[in-house]
Amino acid sequence: MSSSTFNKNEIPSGTLRLMTEIVSYPILLEHEEAMSLSTQESSMYDVSSWILYLSQIDEILSSFQETIHESLQKKRNQGSYSTTTIGGRTLRMQELGNQFHLMQQSRNLISERAVTLLPGSYKLWNDYLSFRCNVYFPRSYLITSSEQSSRYKSTISAFERSLVRMNKYPRIWLKYISFVIHNDSTCSVTNVRRLFNRALLALPATQHDLIWTEYLTFILKRVPPKGLFTGGGGGGSAKDIGPVTLSMQNGTLEDERYPWNIPHETALRVLRRYAHYYNPTARELLADVALEFGRYGEAAVLYCEILNDMDFLSAHGTTRHELWIKFTDVCTEHPEDTRESGIDFEGIVRGVLNPQGGEGWKVFDDTTRKEDEGDGVDEAERQEKIRQQQAQLQATLGELEGTLWNKLALYYIRSGEFEVARSIYEEAMESVSRVRDFSLIFDSYVKFEENVIEVMMENMNEDEDEEEVTEDTSSSLEHTNNSNMDREDFDILLGKKSKITDEGASEENTTADIELALARAENLMKRRPLLLNHVLLKQNPHNVAEWLKRSNLYLECGQSSQAIATLNDAMKKVSSKAAMNGSPADSYKALASLYEDRLNDYTKARSVFERICCPMPEYWFRDSDDLAQCYAAWVEMELRHEHWDQALSVARRSVANMPAGSPKVVRGLIKSLRLWNLLLDLEESLGTLQTTKDAYNRLLELKVATPSQVLNFASYLAEKKYFEESFTAFERGIDMFPFPHPGAKILWKEYLQAFELRYEGTKVHRMRELFDRCLESCPVEDCSTFFLLYGKFEEKFGLTKRALSVYEKMCTTIPATEKLSAYQLYVAQTIKYIGITATRPIYERAIAALDDTPAAKMCLDYAKMEASLNEIDRARTAFTYGAQLADPRTNPEYWGEWHEFEVSYGNEETFREMLRVKRGVQAAFSTVNYSIADLETTSKVEAPLSHEEAIAMLAAQEGEELDQTEIEKKSGFVKAKRAPEIKDLGEVERRAAKLRKITSGLISSTEERANNFNDEEIDIDDD
Repeated sequence: MSSSTFNKNEIPSGTLRLMTEIVSYPILLEHEEAMSLSTQESSMYDVSSWILYLSQIDEILSSFQETIHESLQKKRNQGSYSTTTIGGRTLRMQELGNQFHLMQQSRNLISERAVTLLPGSYKLWNDYLSFRCNVYFPRSYLITSSEQSSRYKSTISAFERSLVRMNKYPRIWLKYISFVIHNDSTCSVTNVRRLFNRALLALPATQHDLIWTEYLTFILKRVPPKGLFTGGGGGGSAKDIGPVTLSMQNGTLEDERYPWNIPHETALRVLRRYAHYYNPTARELLADVALEFGRYGEAAVLYCEILNDMDFLSAHGTTRHELWIKFTDVCTEHPEDTRESGIDFEGIVRGVLNPQGGEGWKVFDDTTRKEDEGDGVDEAERQEKIRQQQAQLQATLGELEGTLWNKLALYYIRSGEFEVARSIYEEAMESVSRVRDFSLIFDSYVKFEENVIEVMMENMNEDEDEEEVTEDTSSSLEHTNNSNMDREDFDILLGKKSKITDEGASEENTTADIELALARAENLMKRRPLLLNHVLLKQNPHNVAEWLKRSNLYLECGQSSQAIATLNDAMKKVSSKAAMNGSPADSYKALASLYEDRLNDYTKARSVFERICCPMPEYWFRDSDDLAQCYAAWVEMELRHEHWDQALSVARRSVANMPAGSPKVVRGLIKSLRLWNLLLDLEESLGTLQTTKDAYNRLLELKVATPSQVLNFASYLAEKKYFEESFTAFERGIDMFPFPHPGAKILWKEYLQAFELRYEGTKVHRMRELFDRCLESCPVEDCSTFFLLYGKFEEKFGLTKRALSVYEKMCTTIPATEKLSAYQLYVAQTIKYIGITATRPIYERAIAALDDTPAAKMCLDYAKMEASLNEIDRARTAFTYGAQLADPRTNPEYWGEWHEFEVSYGNEETFREMLRVKRGVQAAFSTVNYSIADLETTSKVEAPLSHEEAIAMLAAQEGEELDQTEIEKKSGFVKAKRAPEIKDLGEVERRAAKLRKITSGLISSTEERANNFNDEEIDIDDD
């Protein structure tokens, strides 16, 4: 600014001194010269020029601080002539402190000039106020003198002047408020509160979150939850955190000597203003603070409003369940305050637990109805809102039912109304439908009764102690009294006689109360099974087992009438379609048994069955078997009382043809196997032969019979010597149960055995026709049994040729898995009746028909048979043919037998031939893979003799002695070339390709050699 603008006499001396100090620094002089140019070239209205000017002063101040710090670190005097250069000016070290303070004042002066010329610049005001708050006025500086107070006031003045233009900037307000909070020596809450209010009035609503965050932090002395704010005030970054919140996090909000004592009422008023008019989510915070300050009634009202608001979302992350717990805790712990605040806790709980009536909901909605009416809400909309609230509240209750009942009882216990609390507990146990809720209520009820007994016992003990003290005092007074007053007058004076009388009556009342409390607790424990059973039945009224259990509980208590009423209720409430854990028929049977066993009333027991066992029963079962159980129970009861005719009559009536208008369940009794079995047993025991036959015939006509019932009918007729009728019963049963029914096999087997037992060999042709009919319709997998029966019959009563033909047909008919056993049986029977030589074609057909493994077994048996006939070449041919079917890895028994055969009957050439065949077969099967379990099973078989051992055994049998060289020569193997056998499967795989060719040539040569034998000895086709 030009110096000619102002007169020197008008400039204050302090300002002139500071200007002189500024121009003494060459660096700052340049900026002053730039400001003093003409108006067109001057930069005094350029914000960036002032910011650059102020930053240059800040650098000089930083240089001052560094130089002062370095000089203090050296801890020695540099002398009066020690100098330093700062900002182009040379200064002595002793002047640094004074020059530093002058430079701070100079910076304030420059800032004042800048904001005077540019009062609308946010940067200049923010830089100026930040310097005054953080540098010029240190945060930890205590206000104790007038100079410091003047600095404080000048800073406040600067803030007020800035707000003339900067009142729409929240950071200026927050900086102002933070400065007052940290530096106001009076700790005036009112001043801070007014500043916050001014900020809220000045700023737009979109920026109120920034102010409210700081406001609540100051009021609560803790940072509010982040979810409470939707704007920038709730952010977590350092840029979004305000100065008050940052100070709270750093622990520098208040000084120990100057604490901020915020009245509870002030905090609550601020929170009410915020929660009710700005952010309804803060109602939970307001409720928590009210609870913390002892305003329990207000807290209960707030929690009630929150629970009544279905759109409420907790900023603390509190669930609806937790809100209910908080609300109930406040109401139960402080019932008087809750009642005074207008909260009808009982009405709310009952309205929530029993929403069907609607009265409870009216009580619950009273807190918000007036607000809705004031807002002009339509009645239909309000009713819809209430219904939505009801649905949502019921959905959020979950398993809170038992807890709410307990809280309601505790509410009256805390109020001193014990009888009302007991009635609440009783009602709760009758109302809940979950076992968990019942357990909570019952345990709380028992604990309450135990506490009542405990308090009564303690009061009685205290009364006894006081009585003992009173007696001791009176005896001492009587002993020290030397007057002539008689004992009666002295007792009257002390009031002892009347006191004794009153105490005696009080003691009797206390004892009676204790006995009553004990009886009440004992009765409660006895009632627990019944109460729990009631809960389970309320949860599922169609649980038949629980109804029966309830009846038994009443019987254990000696309450027969209650047990009868329970069973009658079960018949009314249990639905046949939803019944579980038992049949509805169990209720009728239990009721009849109760009349019969407990009350010895046979007539009423019969009347119970007559009510249900009739063409139009009083209860419609889902299944006919349930009604059949009732008929069966009725018959058994008649039998227990030896009413034989009545029992048989009931059984016959149960399967009789019912009228056309009868229910489907009643008409279905005619097909009940339970009733038919019972009737047939009774007919066989109590009826005549004709009635029994009629019952069985009717059963077969209705096609309800089972194979076992057909067998019983046939056996019954056979016992009565009605054999042809018995066979007729078998025929009817076979027609009802043809193959492949599982019962057909049993019926045919019993039929054939019974026919054979009756006629033996007198009616062979008829027996053969039965066997032929059976085998014609019998499945392949079941026919082996009948072939064996047929063969045994022919062996016993028929011809051998027919028996062998039956066995031959069996070998070609039965499944492949059973053919080996069939052929072995065929061979055995052929040897038995014809001779061993006649088995050769059987062996040939068996080998051709069987699979590889059983065919190899048949080849082995064939070879053994030929060896037994001394047909060595035929046996060797059989071994050679079967070798191609036997893998040495899985069938070592075959090769062991051939090995023993060659050792016993062969020579060196035949033994070598056997080994060559074995190697060829090994190569042929080298591509076949087996499981480890199969190989381990076959490895357990004893290994055959080695080649050298076999040659040595042959020499020993012939009586010759051979040395090792001759053994090697005879065996035909060369040492150190290769092993006599291939033991490694991997080696077999590597040589597979080469050995396949050798195997094919070996097998063809073996066949040619076998064909060159004598036809009589080699040709196995000839007998």
